[in-house]
Order: sequence, then structure tokens, then C-alpha cells
Amino acid sequence: MADSSALPELPTLATVKVRKLEDKVVRDDTWMDRQRKNSQAYDYLCHIGEAKEWIEACVKFELAPIEKLDEELRNGIILAYLAKFFQPTVVKRIFEDKKLQYRHSDNINYFFTAVKNEGLPEVFWFELTDLYDKKNIPKVIYCIHALSHFLAKKGKSPIMKNLVGTLEFTDDVLSKTAQGLEDMAVQMPAFGNLQSDLAKEMKEPEETEEEKNARLAREANLERERLEKEAKDRRDQYLKDNEDQIVLAQSIARQHLQRTKYLKDLEKHKQQTQAAIKIQATVRGYQQKKEYRDRLDGLKANEKLFEKIQARYKGKLQRRKYVETQTYYRSILPQVVKLQAWWRGVHARKRYLALRLNAGGADVSLVRQYIYLLDTRDTELEEEKMLEELRRTVLQKIRENLASEAELNDLDAKVALLVKNRISLEEVGHFKSKDMRAALAKSQQALDKDAGVFTLRGNDKSTRETRKKYEQLFYLLQTEPRYLATLMFTLNKSQGGNSTKFLEQVILSIFGYAQNNREEYLFIKLIESCIKIELSEVSKVDEVVRENPLFIKLVLQYTRGAKEREFLRGLLRPLLEGVLQNNELDLDTDPISIYRSKLREEENRTGEKSSRSHDVTAEVASADPEVKETQFANFAKLQTITNTFLQAIAKSSQKMPFGIRYIAMKMKEDMKKKFNQPEHEKDINLMIGNLLYYRYINPVIVAPEAFDVIESVVSLTQRKNLAEIAKTLHQISVSKQSTINQDGSFTSHVSTYLQNASKQFSNFLREATNVITAEEYFDMDEFLETSKQKKHTIYITPDEICQVHRGLVDNLQQLPNLPNDSLRVVLNELGGVPAAGVAAKGPGSEIALNLSNRFAKTIDDDHTKKLMVETKRMIQIIIQFAHGRSLLDILESPATTEQETAFAQFVEKEETSRSNHELDKDQSPSSGSIMELNLSSPLSPSSGAVYKTSENQPMKFSQLKIKALENMAKLEIEGKASKSNHYQSMLDSIVEDVLTKQRRRDQRKREFASLRKTLGNLEEKSTYLNDSMKSYHDYLDSCMAQLTNKKGKVKKPMFLSTQYFHIQDLKKHGKVPKFGSFKFTGAKLYEKGVLLSVEGHSPKQFALLTLTISSDEAGVFNCQVSFLGAKATEMETLRLEDLLQQQYNKVDIITLFDIAKVNLNLLIFLINKKFYA
Repeated sequence: MADSSALPELPTLATVKVRKLEDKVVRDDTWMDRQRKNSQAYDYLCHIGEAKEWIEACVKFELAPIEKLDEELRNGIILAYLAKFFQPTVVKRIFEDKKLQYRHSDNINYFFTAVKNEGLPEVFWFELTDLYDKKNIPKVIYCIHALSHFLAKKGKSPIMKNLVGTLEFTDDVLSKTAQGLEDMAVQMPAFGNLQSDLAKEMKEPEETEEEKNARLAREANLERERLEKEAKDRRDQYLKDNEDQIVLAQSIARQHLQRTKYLKDLEKHKQQTQAAIKIQATVRGYQQKKEYRDRLDGLKANEKLFEKIQARYKGKLQRRKYVETQTYYRSILPQVVKLQAWWRGVHARKRYLALRLNAGGADVSLVRQYIYLLDTRDTELEEEKMLEELRRTVLQKIRENLASEAELNDLDAKVALLVKNRISLEEVGHFKSKDMRAALAKSQQALDKDAGVFTLRGNDKSTRETRKKYEQLFYLLQTEPRYLATLMFTLNKSQGGNSTKFLEQVILSIFGYAQNNREEYLFIKLIESCIKIELSEVSKVDEVVRENPLFIKLVLQYTRGAKEREFLRGLLRPLLEGVLQNNELDLDTDPISIYRSKLREEENRTGEKSSRSHDVTAEVASADPEVKETQFANFAKLQTITNTFLQAIAKSSQKMPFGIRYIAMKMKEDMKKKFNQPEHEKDINLMIGNLLYYRYINPVIVAPEAFDVIESVVSLTQRKNLAEIAKTLHQISVSKQSTINQDGSFTSHVSTYLQNASKQFSNFLREATNVITAEEYFDMDEFLETSKQKKHTIYITPDEICQVHRGLVDNLQQLPNLPNDSLRVVLNELGGVPAAGVAAKGPGSEIALNLSNRFAKTIDDDHTKKLMVETKRMIQIIIQFAHGRSLLDILESPATTEQETAFAQFVEKEETSRSNHELDKDQSPSSGSIMELNLSSPLSPSSGAVYKTSENQPMKFSQLKIKALENMAKLEIEGKASKSNHYQSMLDSIVEDVLTKQRRRDQRKREFASLRKTLGNLEEKSTYLNDSMKSYHDYLDSCMAQLTNKKGKVKKPMFLSTQYFHIQDLKKHGKVPKFGSFKFTGAKLYEKGVLLSVEGHSPKQFALLTLTISSDEAGVFNCQVSFLGAKATEMETLRLEDLLQQQYNKVDIITLFDIAKVNLNLLIFLINKKFYA
């Protein structure tokens, strides 16, 4: 910034000056008389100017010029406004007609009443006719001067300035003023003696000459300071207006000077650098060493003396300070006591505030002060134990159901394999059929056609496993919203709206368009996560709307559902129909539009071109009387209709769909956490109003037919009316003032209405954003998913699956890395993304994914929780009797006799209280507590309190401390406490319990009811799974039975063949299996490719080996190997479902009897052919 002293002196702006014209002075006989009159007129005009400037400072608007001020004062309007300035209650209504009439005397009477109430002596008053009939205007000015001094002494008005000598007038003005005073024939008041006269009338001591000079000096100083301030303001304004040019000029000049100086200095220094460095180093070193030696020698020589002097002087100062302090405190002892009480109160409030805010680090003494707020009985402890026991039962049931589901899935796979094997059998039996070969060829062609397309429709193991992994992946994306929220934010930031537009559609498919409670809950949680991520990237409140965040798009998709449309239709249809049915309604308040409409009406009426201008500004149009009248009339109608809309919207806060209210509440909470300064409160409300009104309701008002609110066609005029209503409601929702450039009266009228309406809308926002949690509303808990009998299904195309998969893999680094991150586990198991373009897409390609939770919570951690609850209770008891700097100090310190005695009394009192409580509970009816809710439960509360031993005997205080220390050590192993910080985390946990006592009670009741409900659902699911498994087993048995029921006559073995003799031998011994028995030589099996190798035998010896396969139970085959007719191995049992499972797992070779390698596919073919074909 340029130096202000270099600027030219600017003329003052507040002082009124009229340059005097230098006329030729004609000195004749009347010259002296004229000079006297002119001098008197000049002083009088200066006094008028002083009165004018003072009145302007009071009423805040400009008055007429000095020479015309007397005429402007006649109607009393100025005086009435002046009276309203210092006596607001006196002035009722100011009569402001431009034509002077007798009613204006009421304005002057207001002034008289005001000065009377204020106490101005009547000697300074003027008469009504002095002003109204202009009989004595100087007396009026004199009264105003007296009033200014009178009010200034009271501090109710500014000081009137002395303008004599500062104003200049023309000779003509002076002559006319002198003539007027002469014609008026009144005595000129003594303005110079005004203050002394006022003091006499007020019976104040007369001002001495010194006081007068001091007052004049002060006034001169004030005037000088004012003038200097105005000059400084003008200079600052000048500098501000020309800042850029001045800075630029200074920058260029400084750059040139600095560059020139730098180059010169650089060149000079380069030439003398080394010499200068050596000289400077030598001189500085010498000076520092000399100073150090001299000072050290002086101190050492007088060290003892200095110590004595310092000690005596310090002692004297301390004694003097102590005496002065004691004397001062004794003189103000009552004030000291009050101050101490105030300080203790402040300190207590601060400590409680620290406790309430749970800032952490609370000391033991602070916790002890508020420990009484916790329940001193063990009821809550027992309830916590029962709750954890019920939770353990739920988790155990979940584990059982998961095991049953896994078994059911295995059974399902086995059934599918048996069905597939049945088809293979038919192929074997009809392989020679021409039609069968054609059908197989056609089927093979279809398989070959889809071989290169990613469809996920196959039933082979690879496809089923991949589909299962995608089901797990999309379950994770549904239930952990941070993944999708981060992915959408990352893609929107890096690739823009094209990628996120696709994701929006996919997300709607993933969440089933939020059609049921579960999907709507999860979709709302996704929006909540998006809000958190978006807010983490903004630095200003208004950026939330200006950046058009991604979560707004999701909200718009969500709020256009059937439920939201039904609400908006019920809310707005009656209001909109009332507006649209009035064909004569015109709500236009734009002055230019109204002005042009009036011109058209005039030209249509007269048939001639209007004399008024067609091209006008808003200010000119607003000044037109007809326009102003129409404007006010239209706005009155607009105000009435808008009030109707506003009242309907305000009353609908509790009927508004929960989803949009919850989103607004979370947005408000997160913004308050991000922008927690008080000045941001209003901006945050504006953002919430923008969401609930502008994004949600406003589009329906502007275009109701697009949202099926009305069925009729909206005309252009009706559309403009709806736009005016919507615009006004929007201004109300954001507390915005009128932006139309109109005359002051209309703008003030509109602004007042908007301000009043905004208060009502703020109440609506407060009610709309006060909702329960989403978990309570949708009745969701952590075990809900595992208690449902049916899996959740989504319908999605393979191409959409691949694109989501590709987006996750490409942006894996940006996705949150959560504890036990299941997403990365599933993505690693899925492997690479299918190539682009190979996935099926378009209508008809959708597949159903039955979502499954592979990572369901089944770990029972109730032991740690129980230990934590018990230890807390022990600590709560211990710190009531023991004191110390930290919890660790209290636990490690030995128990005193007083502590043991106090603890024993506490135990006795507690036992009595427990006995009475049990008696009251047995005799009183149910009151709905958790204990009573669980009477039918097999769970039972613990019988002993925390201060009792395992034998149910009361502990000593020392034993309780030892037990607490042992528990703290266990908790430290579990990572729940740390000895390094003196177990501070335990104290912080107790503080949290104090602050959330009632909330935890309510939560326990909800959790208990929810767990009981979940346990019931799990029992139903368990029954359902058991019934399903029984059905599967029955179906497997029937499949086996059907496979063993051969159609037609059983083929007899060839006469004298190996099989013939085998059957005869079995009949001879009465051991013919129920479903048949077949005997094969090793050479025959080797020839067919069934047998591959036998350990210890060459293929030449296979003719000496025989394999017998027999079945006495459906699907179960006993195999026996013989060598030269003797049994070579123990019998081995094969099950058909196990063989098919191994074939499904793509096992080609199996080992029998630990020595024989067999081709599994050919073995199954052989069994099918011999036993089932």
C-alpha cells in the first residue's frame, strides 16, 4: 500500500461550505451598518447550519439547505422525527402531507411534549406561532441549540459542532437574511451565553472562565480529531479505490530500485567477500572475548557481595509485596469471598462440562464426585450378565444354523449331481438312438455358442463357485456402505458423471430400488456414508450445494419412489388445484413485466401508441403509481397463497417419509461436526432447507404434472404463478431477502414478510430433522440377517457385475481398509476381472444372485464383556472408599482399618437392600423391566454380588482390591486396559456410563426384546433347515431307489462266463446282493481304461487280478480285490454321491485299496452301465 503521507490533502466531506463571492465593496455612509447586519446574519446562518447538521445526525436523513431550512421546519415533520429520536413513545403518528395545514401543528405539539418530558426549561421553548407563522424563527433555532446541549449532557445525542467561521455565504444570501431578520423585528437570542443560561436554569454552578476554556479546548480537540479522522478516511478511501494501481506502481519502482541496488551490492561484495569475512570475524571475536573476560573478572571479584545484596533486596521486595497483599485483601474481604465462590462455581462447571463432553483423562476425584449417579445395587450388573448370556445363546444358534445351511448346500449339490447322473444314464441307455444323438449335438452347439460368454448360468463347479463369490461380494457391498460410497466418490472425482451415472443405475439394482424395509435401510445408510465422505472433502459450508455432490443424486433417486410420491400428492394436490382452478389469478410482482402489461392494456383500449416509454428500468417502472398498486395487490395474493403452502408444509413434518427426514438429520449432524463454529449455524440450516424444500418439494410445485400430482395441462400463466410461489417459498427456506431492485417501501414490505415466514420454516426444519435412528425405525440389529429363512435376491446382468468388479479392482487402493477386511478376501478369491465385452448384457440376460453372508458374526466374546462389567462394578465400589492420584495407585495401596470398616458397613447395607428388593419383586406385579421380561427364559442371573467370594461370602476390602487387580490384568491381556496409563481407560469407561446411564437402560431393553425376537426367528429358521434337510434326504433316497429300479427284464450273464460263475457261486452260498454284483478281471478293466496301475504289479499280471463290485444298499458299493482267487485286500465301500462329488470337484484319478489308480469318470460310467442302465 502506498504511503498515505505522500498523498495530497483532500477536502473535508462533512463540513458544509459555500464559497463567498468576492464583490467590490462600496464604502458609503451605510457601509458600517450593512457590515453589522451582515455579520449578525452570518452568525445566525452559522447557528442554523449547526442546528441543521445536529438534526441530521439525530434523524439520519438530509434536510433542506440552510437558507431554506426555516420553511422546511414549519410543518413540524422534522421536529416530530427529532422528538421520536429522544422520546420514541411520545410520537404516535406523524402527519406528512406536503401542503401546509393546521394538522401539522400536531407534529409541533409532539415536539413540545417530548421536550417537556425530557425536562428542558420552558424559558428556552418557542411558541407554536413562532414556527408555524414564522414569527420568531431565531427563537426556534435557539430552542434547538438549547435542546442539543441539554441532551448531550445526558449522553442522549451527539454534541452540536461550532461552525462559526467555517461556513461561507454569498453577499446576496447574507443581505436577504439580514433583511429577513429586520422584517421579523425580533430580538436575536444570545447564542454565545446559551450554556451558562442553561446551567442557571438547571441550577448548576456557573461555569468559570477556566472551565469554559477547558470545554472549548475539548470541543476544539474533538473537532480536530473528527477532521483528522475524516481526512484519514478520505485518504484510506482514495488508497483503497486506487490500491491496485498504487501497488503496481510501487512494485515496479521497488523492483527496479531493489534490482539495481542488489546488482551493485552483489558486485561489490563479490570483490570484497573474503576480506570482509575475515575482518568481521576477527573484530567480533575480539570484542566478545574481551567483554566476556571483563564481565567474568568483575563478577568473580565481587561474587560474595553480589549474593548478599541480591538476597537482601529480594527479601525486602517479597516482604513488602506480602504486606501489601495482605493489607489489600483485608480491605476487600467480602469481595474476595464472593470472587472465591464464583471461581469455585466456574471450576465445578468446567469439571462437569469436561465430564459431560467425555473429553477423556478424568481423574479419580472427578469420577468420585459423580459416581453416585450410577446404580449402587447389582441389578444393572445382573441385567448385563443376562443380556450377554442371551447374546451367547443367539450366537450359538447362529453357528448351528450356519452349519445346517452348509450341510443343506452340500445336499443341494449332491441332488444336482444325482439329477445330472440320471441324465447321463439316459444318455448311456439311448446312445444308439438317432434322435438322442441329434439332441445331444444340438445341446453341444448351444454350449459351444455360450462358451465364450460370461453368463454365470452354468452348474459346473467353477461357475457355481464364481457365482457364490459374487453373491458374497454384493452382500458386502450392500451391508458395508463405505465401500460403494468411496468407489462412487473416487470415480466421480476421477472420471466425472458418466461413470457414476452407470453406477447409480447399478446401485438401484443392488438395493432393489429400496422396495422393502431392509433394502431401504441399507440404501439410506449408503447415502449417510456418501454424506460423510463428501463433507470430508469440503472446506466451506456452501460448497456442499455448489459442488453438486453425488449423494444429492442418490437422494433424488430415492425420493422419487412410490411412497414419496404418495406423500407429495397428498400434501400438494389440494393446494395446487386451488391455484390452477383460478384462471384470473396473476401473481406477477416484477415491475417491468407489470409496466409492459399496463402499456399493452392502454394501447388495446385506446388504439393509439402510448406516450409512456416502452424501454424502462426496474426503478422507473416501480415509481409508476399503477405499477406500484398492482405490485402490492399481486404480492398480497402471493403472500396469502404462499402462507397456505407454508402452513401445510410445516404441519406435514411428522407425516413426511422417514427416509428424507433421516438423511436431513444426518446431514445436519455431520455438518455441525465439520463446521462447529456458531457462525455456521445459519448456513447449515440453509443447506438443510435446500435439501428438504428445493430438492424435494420445489420440483413438484413447479412441474406437478411430471410427478403425477395433477392430470391436467398447465398453461403458461399458471406455470408463471407456480414459479412465483416456488420462488417465494425458496426465498423463505434460505432466509433470502428480496433481490428485485424496487423502491424502498415494497422491498421493505417483502423483506419483512420473508423474515417472519423464515422463522416458521426454521421450526419446520427443526421438527423434520428430529427423528429416531434408522435401526429403531426399520427394526434392524446385528443378528437380523442370520435369522431370516430366505436369502435376499438381487437381479443384475453379468455385464453390470463385471463393471462393478472392475471398478472395485481398479480403485482398490482408495477403498477403506476395514478391520478383518472381507472385501479384499473375496476379491482375491475371485481373481481377475472377465475381459471387456464378453459378459452378457441387455434384456433377458439378468441373473438372480442369492446374497449370502460368508463372514457372519459367530464369535462369542461375552466372557470379556462380563469381566469388564464386573470389574467396573468393583472399581465403582473401591473408589468410594479409597483415595489416590490414579486408579493404579488406589488398587496397589494397602487397605486401611478405616476403609475396611466403611466397606463392611457398605456390604451390610447393600445386603439388606438386596433382600428388600428381592422381597418387593416377589410380591409386586410385573413392571416391564428386563428381569421380568425374561422370566420364561432358561437363563438366570448370577447369584452373587461382585464383593462376594466363590463361596458367596462377603470379601474384605483388601480382597476386593486384589480381585480387581487380577481382573484388570486379564483385561490388559485382552487389550481392554493398559497399566502404562494407570488404567485410565477404565475410569473413562465409568465416566461414559455415568453420562449415558438412562440411554444404556433403554438400549438394554431394546436389545433384550430384539434378541428374544431374533432367538425366536433363529428357532424357526432351525426348524425350517431341519425340515429342508429331511426333504433333501428323502429326495436322495428316492433318487437312489429310482436309479436301482431297472426297467425291463434283467439281462442274464453269458453262459460259462466269469460273471456267470460269479453269480452261481453267490447263489450257492446265499449271498446274492440286493442290487447286483459284478466281477471283472484286471486285464479287462485295464483294457477299458478304468484301471490305470496297481502298485507292485505290472500290466502283464492284471489278468491274475479280479475286482468284485456289489451293492446291497442303494447308492453304496462294496469293492473287493482278489489275486489268484485269494482276497488281496480288505473290502472298501464307495458311495455314489461321493464319487459324483469328486467328479464335480474335477478329480480325474482316485486311489482304491491304497494301491490301485482308477479313472474316476470311467468308473462312474461302468457303475451306471452295470447297476442302473
